[in-house]
Amino acid sequence: MGLKSGHYKRHRLLLTLVVVVLVFLTLMSMVTFLASTPTTMPTTTTTTMTTTMLNSMYHAVSAQVQLLPNSTLNWGAYIINATAVWPESTGAGVKIAVLDSGVSPISGVKINEGYNYVNDNTNTTDSRGHGTMIASIIAAPHSTQNGVWGIAPDVEIYPVKVIDDTGAVKLEWAIKGVEWAIANHMQIISISWCVADNSNKELKQILDKAYYEEGILIVAAAGNNGYTSGVECPAIYDPAIAVAAVNQNAQRTSFSAIGQKNELAAPGENVYGISPNNTLLRGNGTSFAVPYVVGTAALIWEKNRALTNNQVRDILCNTATDKSTPGRDTLYGYGIINATKAIQTVSNSNPPTPPPTTEPTPTPELKPETTPDPETKMETQSQTQSKTSKQKQTADPQEQQQNQTPTTTEPNPHNNNGTNPSSDPSISNTNAHITNGIIVVAVSSITVSTFFLIVHFKKIKNI
Repeated sequence: MGLKSGHYKRHRLLLTLVVVVLVFLTLMSMVTFLASTPTTMPTTTTTTMTTTMLNSMYHAVSAQVQLLPNSTLNWGAYIINATAVWPESTGAGVKIAVLDSGVSPISGVKINEGYNYVNDNTNTTDSRGHGTMIASIIAAPHSTQNGVWGIAPDVEIYPVKVIDDTGAVKLEWAIKGVEWAIANHMQIISISWCVADNSNKELKQILDKAYYEEGILIVAAAGNNGYTSGVECPAIYDPAIAVAAVNQNAQRTSFSAIGQKNELAAPGENVYGISPNNTLLRGNGTSFAVPYVVGTAALIWEKNRALTNNQVRDILCNTATDKSTPGRDTLYGYGIINATKAIQTVSNSNPPTPPPTTEPTPTPELKPETTPDPETKMETQSQTQSKTSKQKQTADPQEQQQNQTPTTTEPNPHNNNGTNPSSDPSISNTNAHITNGIIVVAVSSITVSTFFLIVHFKKIKNI
């Protein structure tokens, strides 16, 4: 006997109501959970620093410098991929002669006794800041309060003063400086200055001796003449690695010299270092690209002390990140140095392959920018004035050094994955599991309710 029509409708209405309530409660719990779960990633703040020009020959200006996320003061170390190799090599024991304006004490840096050829004594104190900044980019410890990381923090720095307090270098000082490096068994000579006389036999001969006979690696600034006259002396000589400059976008800077003698490129614009009074300096110039190459060479040499200077040079060139015409070009040489690839080459004990022996294809002549910035114009005038004397030449007159006050703390040099420490992957995984569980419960509830409804209807009809 079947149910009466009114009883059947009441049972159906009751069961339908039960199913609707179950589905509604399940969906509401999902919405509540998802609404309480953050859906946006943490925001990375961009460091902003106020800079003031120091040199009185430039107009006193202040400017805002916005640095790339995750790089701040040490963007150069990231560009050349140095941070990943520090657990493996820090340049320990490598001896570097910094031929510059002297080097004042830097906390944590191994600075040994050198020589002052400007005053002919052993006082190598730096009154200009140029040499100290170079040394800090090479060797500043990673725990320094100023936040600047040296590329090879465990090297030994030997200051050789060949630049006087006006920023000038005489050829005789430069020659004696190289002689001192030879006599004291240096492994690398850092040269961040240029002279106008590129036909000086005495300077070329002593550099030849240092490189070919004594096995010293020589790294020199390509020059800051932009498009005007090509790589300068002594970087133009074969024993020297001529270093061009790139910016934070890994592109050649407008002031960096171009020419077939360019061999490598490294950071040289808005580069940060430490001053003689332990404050921050910011500089522009191929001078500041040199210490990145010097530091990377030291990392290689610590990894394998049996390498010759020529082998270290080959490794630097063969592992560089190519930026323009395949192979060597007039803007970047073989490319931007890559410390990680260089150390991997040494670790794998692969014999370095010499760079191509063919002459590089000249890059089409480029026209200078129509509206160069005022700083570049004034630097060019300074450089022109410096070349009126054959006996005394200026040391990278286009370079700029500036006081800095950082507003944020540098990230841990050994945490290079670029992740935010507050975004724990285990939390994300847990949230995903909870969400999946709720969905399973919802589907199960609907299925069970539907099944129960169908079965019950059949029973009702069979009564």
